[in-house]
Amino acid sequence: MNDLGDLAHDFSSLLLSGRAVSAAEKYWAVDIVSMEPDNSRGRGPAIVSGYKAAHDKLTSWLEHSAMEELNIDGPFITGDHFALFIDMLIKRRATGERQPFSEIATYSVRDQKIVEERFFYG
Repeated sequence: MNDLGDLAHDFSSLLLSGRAVSAAEKYWAVDIVSMEPDNSRGRGPAIVSGYKAAHDKLTSWLEHSAMEELNIDGPFITGDHFALFIDMLIKRRATGERQPFSEIATYSVRDQKIVEERFFYG
């Protein structure tokens, strides 16, 4: 396996084990750009730039939501990019409400760090 394959598989394993923050801390570049769909229903800005802003976005989401029954297909690797198909059950911490959620996440890598992540969902 190549370096990108190792990174993509380790990143995916960290996500699957419930360690999204650890995955981010290990693999995000200082200048990462994180993009959500424009219709993200008031969940914050659609695009954030820089490690601190992306980290704050992630930790804020995790304060309000828990990922349960997480399944990941992939990684699918092409060039300097990899993609994951992610299915999960999201539990809203405040209400206990659970809802299924699916997304496609793509990642661009430079110098063994993730420099861009994009999430596609409805």
